[in-house]
Amino acid sequence: MSRFLALAALVALASRPAVAQHALADGGAYDPGIPTPASVLGYAIGERFTPHHEIVRYAELLAEASPRVRLDTVAKTFEGREVLLAIVTSEANQMRLDEIRRDAQRLADPRGASAAELAAVVDRLPAIVWLGYTVHGGEASGTEAALAMLYQLASGTDAETRMILDSTVVLIDPVQNADGHERHVQDVMRMRGALRIPTAPGAMIHDGSWPGPRTSHYYFDLNRDWFILSHPSTRGRVATFREWAPHVAVDLHEMGSNSTYFFAPPMQPFNENLHESIIRWWDIYAASNAAAFDAYGWSYFRREGYDEFYPGYGVSWPSLTGAVGMTYEEASSGGGAIRREDGTILTLREAARHHYTAAWATALTTARRRHARVADYLAFRRSAITDAEDAPMRAILLEPDAQGRAQSLVRILTGNGIEVQRLGAATDVRDATAYGAARAGTVRLPAGTYVVDLAQPQGRLAKALLEPDAKLDSSFIAEELESRRLGRRDRFYDITAWSLPYTFRVRAWWTPALPGPLEPLAPAPTATVAAPTLPEAGYGYAFEAGSEASIRFLAGLLADSVRVWYAPRPFRIGTADFPHGAFVVRVAANDDDVHDTVRRHAAESGARVVPLASALVDEGTDLGSNSVTYVAPPRVGLVGGPGVSGNSFGFAWFAFDQRIRYPVTTVSLGSLPGMLDELDVVVLPSASAGGLERALGEDGRGRLAAWVRGGGVLITLDGATAWLAAEDTGLSDVHRRREEDPADGRRLPANIPGAIVRVVADTLSPLMAGIHQAVLPAMASGDRVYEAPPDVGPGVVVARYAAADRLRLSGYLWPESPDRLAGTPYLWTDRVGRGRIIAFAQDPNFRDLWRGWLPIFANAVFLGPAMR
Repeated sequence: MSRFLALAALVALASRPAVAQHALADGGAYDPGIPTPASVLGYAIGERFTPHHEIVRYAELLAEASPRVRLDTVAKTFEGREVLLAIVTSEANQMRLDEIRRDAQRLADPRGASAAELAAVVDRLPAIVWLGYTVHGGEASGTEAALAMLYQLASGTDAETRMILDSTVVLIDPVQNADGHERHVQDVMRMRGALRIPTAPGAMIHDGSWPGPRTSHYYFDLNRDWFILSHPSTRGRVATFREWAPHVAVDLHEMGSNSTYFFAPPMQPFNENLHESIIRWWDIYAASNAAAFDAYGWSYFRREGYDEFYPGYGVSWPSLTGAVGMTYEEASSGGGAIRREDGTILTLREAARHHYTAAWATALTTARRRHARVADYLAFRRSAITDAEDAPMRAILLEPDAQGRAQSLVRILTGNGIEVQRLGAATDVRDATAYGAARAGTVRLPAGTYVVDLAQPQGRLAKALLEPDAKLDSSFIAEELESRRLGRRDRFYDITAWSLPYTFRVRAWWTPALPGPLEPLAPAPTATVAAPTLPEAGYGYAFEAGSEASIRFLAGLLADSVRVWYAPRPFRIGTADFPHGAFVVRVAANDDDVHDTVRRHAAESGARVVPLASALVDEGTDLGSNSVTYVAPPRVGLVGGPGVSGNSFGFAWFAFDQRIRYPVTTVSLGSLPGMLDELDVVVLPSASAGGLERALGEDGRGRLAAWVRGGGVLITLDGATAWLAAEDTGLSDVHRRREEDPADGRRLPANIPGAIVRVVADTLSPLMAGIHQAVLPAMASGDRVYEAPPDVGPGVVVARYAAADRLRLSGYLWPESPDRLAGTPYLWTDRVGRGRIIAFAQDPNFRDLWRGWLPIFANAVFLGPAMR
């Protein structure tokens, strides 16, 4: 008998869920003083999707009525909705929650504790179970299952419910993506008739409005945001997770309607930083889930479709911190009832019942194995320290930079609970391997260099986020190459590279030994001149390009109609040295309140601003030179709507709103031609060429081209660049490469699954203002390759893929990918009449992950119109 079948046999009789008075169970013992879902909502769970305000109302009533339930708000979404966390456990455990949290923290950081102290904590600590539902807004059966789970635990009086309450603390996040979920609920509510739900798969009720409910307010996939921390809900969730240090974490999703039910173990590849204990526990929980489903004759599967490689999922992040993270996927009921290929109708009630059953089996198994699970969690946290002490990679070193990129990266790390220290003095570090280098050497690093010692309780997560190259299993790659040869689809589920020093464009090294001397991380330094006391300038105010602070400062000034110029050439005035040029605010050209406006925006942005007494410089180019270019405040349009990628639109929208802080006008693709007279810059996010052609039509394309020739700036991202590069637009001399047909008539798929590569930049281009490196890390994804004509003019191709033997930095490239990409355009710009096109082969705003490319995108927006 296999290990899986043996485990299933052990739990088969005991895993049928306990039941109470709610629609996902058959009856049972309950406390009549606790309000049922139907008594509050007015319908039984599974009859319709529950809007957010009703979720909050029911949770609050449960917390008022039951001493087993405590309710917290961990964050508010961008649309102002509460992100709830229900803390459910026995009344006795509720009375000692502070002690339970202290014990959980003691195991999360066992350093300095004696073996006896830790053993005592393991003996008394309830296992902590995190249940997260509906991180994708349309996968809404999870939220209905969460309401049933809340009621069962709050009111059930049967032995199994009491055992779970006594042995565990269950943390229920009923709707992880409240904004997307509400979009789904309202779409379905508007499309729902009075008589029945149309079950035909093509019915409008199953579609939703653009871009669908899956994503957040900014159309981000929150299941990829756990370590990036771009959203307040993620930041609150991660902070709360760190506070409680759960031992089990389940993320409940939905998949295609014709599927059955998926639970862990996932398929390969696994992130190599996963500990073997997590993999072992996957089988234990799988046996429990299987037994619970077998009791009803339900179908399910494992080890297909969902991997465990990218560390930003809602289960991979917990798994790298010691929790047993598991994805559960239920077939979707669409708008509430949908006909499947086999003719059966899957209802919301059935879908929610499956999720309820799996979550119950998980909680029950955790309660029964409480001691073993808590002990294994402690072993994970201790081994994270000891394993790293003798590993080839002991420490990651991050060099500070004047533009604050390393500082921003460190804020992300500390937000993930990763400890960071600093070098207390300039140090010669031996055996240091620079990121992107093949050999180790000695490097002298300045005082203040950030040091991440991987021998820490959060060390496995730290390594997964920071290591230069996440390793893919060789057998998995061999299988993929053979599968590709046979014409099958690849199994890469997400990007294969995300190393944060690359994406933040921070110089980094790794070492086998911990360097010193080390000191604790100090608070972030303030600006050289405090903004409120910034001396009043006689001539103007200067600030460098390239930092996020300077981008926000420039954006704030332009939004307030302050006149700004860009001086591209080096200059020095006294001790103020600008070796790469600067932005300049001329006092005489602005209103009398310019000094107060500059001070206010400097304080808000944190930018370093230098007051200038004169346009006469001590070295370099005087500030009245004809090379100094006026930067007009651009009227920016961001194109969205059907035909445009919601993700790419959202990434750019987030960049403008949250990073750059500059107002934009969002415009639907179909309305764009009629809006052009009101815009100076148009940002066209990723979209298919066919979708753009259908939406614009020949007339719309012609009007857009005429607008560019008349002085407009068109910025295209990712897929939209492929449309721009089509010859019939007439706007770009760079075109998509036509691949020669292979001799055997068969072409292998060339879709790169999200790698990190080198690009070589023209640092003289205004698009590279503030970018001082000629070689930059960048993302490579997809299969599009472009080519410029041999006689392309200077300054047109701003960044090219590096030579084939220097191309790859991290992640997976197909064997022929380096030769296909080498030397081809990555970013280009060209004058078209009086206007300009700026084309990014990839999306520089991808997931808010590529912060090192944010200045380049901002330069395209603000300096593109001023380029001569």
